[in-house]
Amino acid sequence: MLRSLDVVVIADGDSVPLLADVIDQAKPDVVILDLVVTGTTDMSESLRDITALAPRTAVVVFSAHDGLRGQTLAAGARAFVDKPDFDALGRVVLEVLAAAPTAG
Repeated sequence: MLRSLDVVVIADGDSVPLLADVIDQAKPDVVILDLVVTGTTDMSESLRDITALAPRTAVVVFSAHDGLRGQTLAAGARAFVDKPDFDALGRVVLEVLAAAPTAG
C-alpha cells in the first residue's frame, strides 16, 4: 500500500531487535510501529529505543489498541492510526514525511 504512494519501504519485520538494526543502518524518515512486536514487553520501551537510536526518525503507531493512543503519543510517537485503516495510515505517513526533517 505505501509503495503505491511513492514511499520507499526498506524493511518489514516483527521484532524490536530487527527494527533496531534496520534503523541503525538505514536511518529511515519514518517507522510504522505495530504495538504487537516480539522482543519487548513495553511499547514505551520500543519508542524510547527508536528515539535514542535515531532521534529524527518519526514513529507512526499503527494499532488496534486504541486505548494506548495517549500513552504512545506521550512516549514520543508522532501519530497514532487505528488499524486496519490503511488509507489513513498512508495519509498520515505522507503528512509526517512532509513535516519532518531528514532522519539520521
